Amino acid sequence: MAKKQYHHGNLRDSLVASAHGILAAEGVPGLSLRKVAAHAGVSATALYSHFKDKRELLAVLAAQGFEQLTGLMASEAGKRAIRDGAAAPDLAGLALGYVRFATGNKALFQLMFGRETGNPKDYPYLQEASARCYGLMADAVAARLEQSGSADSPAVAATAAWSLVHGLSTLINDGRISAGTCELASNEALVLQACRMLTFAEAAQEPG
Repeated sequence: MAKKQYHHGNLRDSLVASAHGILAAEGVPGLSLRKVAAHAGVSATALYSHFKDKRELLAVLAAQGFEQLTGLMASEAGKRAIRDGAAAPDLAGLALGYVRFATGNKALFQLMFGRETGNPKDYPYLQEASARCYGLMADAVAARLEQSGSADSPAVAATAAWSLVHGLSTLINDGRISAGTCELASNEALVLQACRMLTFAEAAQEPG
């Protein structure tokens, strides 16, 4: 394979782009450092000057995935908020963005929430990207609770919202459910109806 010519500093970006392409086509099992280097037209030695091992490369891919997910969630929420004239972030829009990203980037989504990167604490940038993504939904849920005067715990409510959209995404990706199985016309309709189940009603008194 002929060596590609790179300007100073852009080889790392090319390696990451190559890795994203291989990940999308072959999943994590098909991604190797040697394959990434070959795809980018460089030697493995050149790759190791940018990434110490496969886990570090995977962590970079996962962090970029969270950044893309956050961007899509914010975009979808913004569109619906403008349409509805809402002041607070639209939770259904966040959910739509989440499911659309997950179903459109299955291998990357699986990597982001998998164990292939090892201990997330080893990669602060990955933790930060993940936290920003979760914070977007947590803030929207907190705003909804405040608007409704609900006594629900913000932490529990955010966990419920995240569990719903993540569970939907995973079940759709695994072929366990679809819009058709729920007698709906689209995944969008499925997400919107599921979000209406999140009423954030005042917490019931637990038995003593």
